[in-house]
Amino acid sequence: MSTQKAETNTDTDSDLDDFEGIVEPAEDEESASAPLDHPDIPMIPPTIFALFLIAGITLDWLVPINFGRAWGGIGLLMVAGGLGCIVWCQKLFARAGTNINPEKPTLSIVTDGPYKYSRNPIYLCFLVIYAGLGMLADAPVMLVLLGGLYYVLDTYVIQREEAYLARKFGEEYSDYQDSVRRWV
Repeated sequence: MSTQKAETNTDTDSDLDDFEGIVEPAEDEESASAPLDHPDIPMIPPTIFALFLIAGITLDWLVPINFGRAWGGIGLLMVAGGLGCIVWCQKLFARAGTNINPEKPTLSIVTDGPYKYSRNPIYLCFLVIYAGLGMLADAPVMLVLLGGLYYVLDTYVIQREEAYLARKFGEEYSDYQDSVRRWV
């Protein structure tokens, strides 16, 4: 890439030399305004999940409420089921030859397996795993943040992913949206 030097009087040229090359202009107008070939999400969903998990553990430490270990077994089943479903989804993405990472381009739409019933089974699994971890850790106060995790995933990840997929795949994705619900 080339850098452009502003044309000014000679008194300020030496000041501008200090900043030359720091900000490089776009190659052309078209490439600067071209849409991303991936959804514009603030951070990858596993990081969002981890932040909510840390917040839930911290909240439980600050407000320790315990209901007993009786519901830990149900939590363990929820965690195992959620992880198993995520592994299944990863295999479906690999078989379809597309990227599971939302920071990379989507190459095809996966519509089989759990995607027959939910357009976002991985994010649904995040919610199930989060709730299961709260139950397993006997940290019911973590469940207070479950609604927040749902909101952030839905608003800042899913809606942006769906807008990207609608732009990229058009009618094919629109038909899929019409036939399968966002969550369940």
